[in-house]
Amino acid sequence: MGTTHLRIFTENSNQVVYISTLRECLIEEANAKYVDSWVLQEDNSPVHTGRAAKGWKTEFVPLRIDWPPNSPNLAPIENLWAVLKRRLIVLHPKTVSQLKQAIQDIWATFDPDFLRPFCTSMPKRIRLCLDNAGKKNNY
Repeated sequence: MGTTHLRIFTENSNQVVYISTLRECLIEEANAKYVDSWVLQEDNSPVHTGRAAKGWKTEFVPLRIDWPPNSPNLAPIENLWAVLKRRLIVLHPKTVSQLKQAIQDIWATFDPDFLRPFCTSMPKRIRLCLDNAGKKNNY
């Protein structure tokens, strides 16, 4: 368990950019760390669900979790982004370069022990969501 390479990009996202990000920042690293036993969890963004992205992932991603439309985003990365944002606010970066560096520095602090609860809480969070008829819960 741990983070993979962080790609910071400024261009608008589309399926081409997304596939490139997966190819350059996730696939090889995830396969090396987890020997084809990792799971890609995404929201229902059109960038993730478009024909090109779906086709590419069918070939290169071992397992995906498909979320139903209009479901709450339970992905552990959302909790991690919240932590990153809180830590970033304290640093007060003033330029784009400082912002990028601060994000990379914070990302580097996320070790497996810190990340484990984000992932191990998923079964409970999914159960709470199901019990709440698919509505957002306060986990």
